[in-house]
Amino acid sequence: MATKPLLFLTSKQVQRLHGLWINASAHPSQPHLLESAVHSPIDVHHYTNQEDVFQLAANLSEKIMKNHPYQDGNKRTGLVAVDMFLKVNGYRLLNAPLKKDQVNMDLANAQVAAVTNQWSASRLGNYYESLAMRSRPSISRLITFSALSIPENQRLLPQLHIPQ
Repeated sequence: MATKPLLFLTSKQVQRLHGLWINASAHPSQPHLLESAVHSPIDVHHYTNQEDVFQLAANLSEKIMKNHPYQDGNKRTGLVAVDMFLKVNGYRLLNAPLKKDQVNMDLANAQVAAVTNQWSASRLGNYYESLAMRSRPSISRLITFSALSIPENQRLLPQLHIPQ
């Protein structure tokens, strides 16, 4: 049985998430570092054949946090990017990103542990997996924003009914 191709976020999508959840007026002060962070899980997937969506999510989050492309909100941006990455790949991590509840506080602590090298990216990925729930297939491919540019995403655009 063939598996669905993984979908990866673009830097434009991460910028939109940052604008929606963190700071609408902020742009990355280091755009090339955001590009690098967004491409890291794609490279890991391609060159190491990593198929574990949680390990790829952890790689994305760690790179966003450590590359520090924004003046503020890099850990939160990493978290909302991971949440969206998992959603488009069939999992749900959060009911309400950035809500002040125990799950989100624990996630925030895990993000801090990863960015301060107390946790490895692998451990962070395992933690994401322990919290994630499978999404219904009809919702799992939903992308709530446009500006898609990665070929894997472009192939699915007609199926998602997203205006360009």
